[in-house]
Amino acid sequence: MNNSKKAKIEENIVFGIFYLFAFIVIGILFTIVGYVFINGIGAINMAFFFGDANPINVILGSERCFDGIWNSILGTLALVVLSILLSIPFGVLGAIYLHEYASDNKITQAIRFSSDSLAGLPSIVFGIFGYALAIKTVGPSLLIGGLTLSFMVLPIIMRATEEGLKAVAPGLREGSLALGATKWQTITKVVIPSALPQMITGIILAMGRSAEETAAIMFTAATTFSFGLGLFNRVETLSFSLYVLATEYSTTEELQLAYGIALVLIVIMFILFTIANVVKNRFKLMQS
Repeated sequence: MNNSKKAKIEENIVFGIFYLFAFIVIGILFTIVGYVFINGIGAINMAFFFGDANPINVILGSERCFDGIWNSILGTLALVVLSILLSIPFGVLGAIYLHEYASDNKITQAIRFSSDSLAGLPSIVFGIFGYALAIKTVGPSLLIGGLTLSFMVLPIIMRATEEGLKAVAPGLREGSLALGATKWQTITKVVIPSALPQMITGIILAMGRSAEETAAIMFTAATTFSFGLGLFNRVETLSFSLYVLATEYSTTEELQLAYGIALVLIVIMFILFTIANVVKNRFKLMQS
């Protein structure tokens, strides 16, 4: 056997191993999702979302929902939106400063190391920090929960933005500067639009992390029953409702409700990631 055939066989074996592990990962993913779907789909109906209340009246805000998970959906979305709004300015502007303006010295290296370390902290640590912040200020509430989650997702947005900026071809910057544009004009008109797809992907991933988080909000914002959305009120969330039902259920019906909530969370994640891909592909198409 010559060296060429031997190299080809080795390549096929390596690719075969890659495909095998890829199929295993996909198989595990489908097994988990399928298991949740099979156990949770039976719980999905109007009463699951709105209880005994009229769905239209609940959506329009003229009637309260006491039994369904509608309040949990609203609370989850409120936390996600608030945490993203609080973290985007610091994450995006911080990454732009680090990559475009700051020199590579010990200070910037320390900032990047701190950001990466922050991303690796257990979420319960953020929860304890948020609780300490809450008892010193306004108490556990949507505001404190959103602020705590914003600390958690900040490294995700910062890292995604910086990677997006790194991926911009140097020729684009050089061409813009050569045509007489200032550095700020180059960043705002050329660099950021080119890096936008990756930045949006990071933001969507951060939204997913906020929506699924439990430990960080159980001390800072989550409750089993809320008195409506308010910046200084505790809120119901899907992840906390799932945690309570899954750990304290006493009947098979309650366990099925927990699977139903898990299924709703998966659907929300799927929608967010689909939106991320659509937006990213749309920006790529516009740039091309």
